[in-house]
Amino acid sequence: MKRNNMNSLNKFCLLIALIVVLGVGKAMAQKVYPITSGEMIFSTGTTEFTDAYLQQYPGASVSENPLRFTMFFHFTQYWHLDFGNNFGMFMGLGVKNVGTISDEVLYNGAVSDYQNYKIIRRVYTGGVPLALKLGSFKDNLYFFGGGEVEFPVHFKEKYWNSHDRDGSKTKTNEWFGSQTQTVMPSVIAGVQFPGGVNLKFKYYLNDFLNNDYTATNFVSDLTRYKTSQVWYFSLSWQFNTAYIFKGEEARVY
Repeated sequence: MKRNNMNSLNKFCLLIALIVVLGVGKAMAQKVYPITSGEMIFSTGTTEFTDAYLQQYPGASVSENPLRFTMFFHFTQYWHLDFGNNFGMFMGLGVKNVGTISDEVLYNGAVSDYQNYKIIRRVYTGGVPLALKLGSFKDNLYFFGGGEVEFPVHFKEKYWNSHDRDGSKTKTNEWFGSQTQTVMPSVIAGVQFPGGVNLKFKYYLNDFLNNDYTATNFVSDLTRYKTSQVWYFSLSWQFNTAYIFKGEEARVY
């Protein structure tokens, strides 16, 4: 598992290097323009317990990883570079709210043998996307693909003693916590439509959670996880903000 993750990370780094090499040589002679975007993110993934944990608690399970929807707070400022009407690249700086939901059955000897839990974990990240694009830029219709590297900033966990969000919840949060991976590389692919509509898919190359993280609270202890993969689809609207700097209104990209 870890070796596969490292291989994926190495391939990701090679992709980033290739994009940079392709772009730097022509960048100085081209026009760079800014594009601003928010996102609506629909995320899910897979969460699995280790074999050792299941041997110790055979009644434990991950019942479901429900879809997580969030609109706040996602913001990315892109800079696009076109080498013509059909081929170009972009990079950016952004903030995202990324996370998972898991419905789990865990052993709780203090209350009963096993009990249902709904657990939501999320981090705010700062990220740097970089991608190539191919299509018709004058028509604002193109495909893009590349990668992004994100760095977790703020972690939050909350859970309920059921698979519903009923009753009281327990909530914790931490700045620059170690509950997630310190670096979150991903691959991205999508399509830009006329009118500013943008559809994107993102897949994270390593586990979302730090599976070596221990806690006195058994719900928050992450050593029971073997995998915690995350991916998402997002829908956004792109605005060409170059016009703002000219004293005009932003226009849909």
